[in-house]
Amino acid sequence: MATKNYLHGHHASVLRSHSWRTVQNSAPHLIPHLTSPTLKILDVGCGPGTISVDLAQRVPQGFVYAIDPSEAVIEKARQHAAEKGVSNIRFEVGDIFNWEALDGVEEKGFDIVHAHQVLQHLQDPLGAMKEMKRLTKPGGIVAVRDADYSAFTWYPEIPGLRKWSALYLKAAQSIGCDPNIGRRLHAVALEAGFDRKDIEASAAVWVFSTPEERKWWCGLWAERTLQSEFKHKVLEKGLGTVEDLEAIAESFRELEGREDGWFSAMNGQVICHVRDP
Repeated sequence: MATKNYLHGHHASVLRSHSWRTVQNSAPHLIPHLTSPTLKILDVGCGPGTISVDLAQRVPQGFVYAIDPSEAVIEKARQHAAEKGVSNIRFEVGDIFNWEALDGVEEKGFDIVHAHQVLQHLQDPLGAMKEMKRLTKPGGIVAVRDADYSAFTWYPEIPGLRKWSALYLKAAQSIGCDPNIGRRLHAVALEAGFDRKDIEASAAVWVFSTPEERKWWCGLWAERTLQSEFKHKVLEKGLGTVEDLEAIAESFRELEGREDGWFSAMNGQVICHVRDP
């Protein structure tokens, strides 16, 4: 979970995307399981903390412990919690593979262990799933959601976006990550030791079609393509040129300006129930 292998990096365009996320739009599979105001939740790879803070507000007598490997991002998350007046939350720099170094994180210590768009960025997603299971109380759940980039679709067909899709897949795979892991989260859970009957698998889709939605989504991806860690990885690995990236950014801008423009991003989701040994 090292930041040097994080394909998106922490450019402003990336954080703008992450800061948009809420429980409602990014963890709908988790909502039916927020059954008590006293739940203790671990949020893995929390980013700027908007989902984490939302979770804390939903468990006012409970507690959320949120971790991310980026110190700068954790500081933003702390500021967000302070601005919202949410105090039943703790943000710490750390990752799931080194949880023993975190004060207050213990084996079987949480009712819910949650990760949103994390496993796709890991070289060892199975190991991460095993650790999340290890930290969950019997009777609790592991809740994971990740994208499936090959299932992203758009209208109208713009050649540069097809090139972006292929290039993104190559860039992620070049650092040992699976950008399509959303479609096999249930399979990872099976490998981690969950019984199939204890795994609820589902999917949800983000859709960006209004002028405001297209401006936001296409604008941030145009910016990411030219300025985020994605650009540096593409150039470093020799997967494309600056000209290729400029053409892709222009294609996102074209989609943004199309009145009939439409983009959908598919996400796989699992709820994994932890049972007594």
